[in-house]
Amino acid sequence: MSMKRCIFFLFAIVCLGGCSKKEQTEYITIGALLPLTGEFFEDGMNALNGVHIAKSEINESGGILGKKLDIITLNDRGDEQYIIQQYNALKEKGVVAIIGSSYSNVTMALAKAAEKDGIPIISPTASDPAVTMGRKNVFRSIFIDDYQAEVMAKFARNSIEAKTAVVMYNNDYDSYKKATEIFSRIFSELGGKVIAVEAYSSEEKYEDILKKYVANPPNVIYYPSDYLPAAKFLNAAFELGLENTYLLGSDAWDGILDYVPNPKARRKAYYTTSFSFDDKDSITEKFVRNYFSTFSQMPLTGSANAYTCTYILSEAIKKAGNTNSNDIVSAMKENELNTVIGHIKFNENNNPHPNVYIIQIKDGAYATYKKLIYGD
Repeated sequence: MSMKRCIFFLFAIVCLGGCSKKEQTEYITIGALLPLTGEFFEDGMNALNGVHIAKSEINESGGILGKKLDIITLNDRGDEQYIIQQYNALKEKGVVAIIGSSYSNVTMALAKAAEKDGIPIISPTASDPAVTMGRKNVFRSIFIDDYQAEVMAKFARNSIEAKTAVVMYNNDYDSYKKATEIFSRIFSELGGKVIAVEAYSSEEKYEDILKKYVANPPNVIYYPSDYLPAAKFLNAAFELGLENTYLLGSDAWDGILDYVPNPKARRKAYYTTSFSFDDKDSITEKFVRNYFSTFSQMPLTGSANAYTCTYILSEAIKKAGNTNSNDIVSAMKENELNTVIGHIKFNENNNPHPNVYIIQIKDGAYATYKKLIYGD
């Protein structure tokens, strides 16, 4: 962790660490469970930044039901067992709802624990459809894997006119496997040919798979994954000479730029997200200005989605007129909001349809290649 990140981490804990029992009568308290240490701590910190911006804006605008918004943030370590311990700690502190977590497997553990209690849960970026399926109190602000895989398959066939594809996924993640299945089906229905499906375990090397296709490369390789393995994938593809193959990914690729230093290695990389900071929408521009002035960096998807989660809960509590769990859940289902990630309305499985952006890395920065509004 850099010194700059250490300083902000301490700042965030001071700002979001919660209030004493005496003070809580003046506050409405929400919890946040995010991975603030471990391999993917940057995702947790990005989300925390977004929560902080939303909290500040809400309190500057008068708070919620005449009270200030307080957010108690705990580190879930990205661990499926540890998040249950932290969830119980937040329950003891009397939070009325919880934002978290960043990844589907950890959020699934949280969802199962919270389901019996009825506490409203909303994840910024857990995209596995199973997280919310059949759980009336569990929501998300990101699109589901099924939808983004469909969008990317259509992009591959219609925008870059790919005829052949290889798909890859990690055996440890069912949601990524499902995404590749949907990509393969849609790509084939549109006239493309999936020449291979490559499943691997975490012990295997990308080179072993990619070497198979150096002599006769496919037009695209679709690889939904987290940004760190995705960076290794891009670097390996470039080193092996797959320069003319488009490398396509999912929302969890956001953050990949710092880990792929060679511009040529990322020249044909594209992925899906629900947010892009270069969007000229007025709501987005305001959020980006506030975020940059606070943190001296541009927001990524995790920040925008966590920011949106905070507002979704705030508006639901206002509509409910109280902090009863059932009333907040009902209000979340009924509300419609225009946000930095698009128009949010939840369907029967508590899934929204935010915007979808096809992101490329251009001139050393993330850039929108195409923006899609649900239904386009």
